[in-house]
Amino acid sequence: MSELSRELNHELLCLLQTCISGWSLVHGSCRRLILGSVNQHTAQANCLAIGGHLTLVSSAEDLGAVQAFIQSEGLGPTNGVWVDGSDAEQEGVWRAFTGENMTYLGWTSPEPNGGTNENCMTLRGANVRDDGCSRTDKSHAALCEL
Repeated sequence: MSELSRELNHELLCLLQTCISGWSLVHGSCRRLILGSVNQHTAQANCLAIGGHLTLVSSAEDLGAVQAFIQSEGLGPTNGVWVDGSDAEQEGVWRAFTGENMTYLGWTSPEPNGGTNENCMTLRGANVRDDGCSRTDKSHAALCEL
C-alpha cells in the first residue's frame, strides 16, 4: 500500500470516527496490537503488511490512551510494545518511520539512557523507553496504526 493510500485511509477513518474490523479507535486513530515476541524491524514489517505502520505517540494524552489500550488488551507492565521512533541515524535525534523529527517523546526518567545500544522506542507499562532494536525478550509486541 502506498504512503498516499495509507494517508487517505487514515483521514477517511478519522472523519468517520470508526475503524475497520480488527482495529480499535484509540485517541482518534485506528490502532491494533499484534502480539508476539519480535524485534523492531519485524514489528514494523508486520504493521506494513496489514496496511499500517508502528503507531506514533503524539502527545501526553495520546500516550495515556495508548497505555490504557495496551493494558485493556491484557499486556502487563513487563511486556514491551514497539512504537514508532528511532535515533539509529543520529544518536539523540529521534525520528519517526517517515524520517520526520519527533515532536513528542514522553520519556520516563532516566530514559533515554541506552546510547547507541538502544535506538528504538518501546512502551513498557507506564514507561516510555529506548530499547535495543533487535530485542525480542519481554514479549515485544507491535502497536500498529492506520
